Amino acid sequence: MTSELATSALQMAFDLHQNPLIIHSDMGSQYTSAEFNIKCQNYGLKHSYSFKGHPYNNGRMENRFIQY
Repeated sequence: MTSELATSALQMAFDLHQNPLIIHSDMGSQYTSAEFNIKCQNYGLKHSYSFKGHPYNNGRMENRFIQY
């Protein structure tokens, strides 16, 4: 996965959900890239990361996802 792919997915999500406030991801290189973080800053998004080696905190975030 590339930062370009992650950034384009972020753009699509932002277009569909008018005012998201936070995005949660793992610490993959595509999500920690400068390109992705600049896009988050431009949209005013707070970026939440999973702790390295602790995948269980993803479950807490995914539990709050809205189903469309």
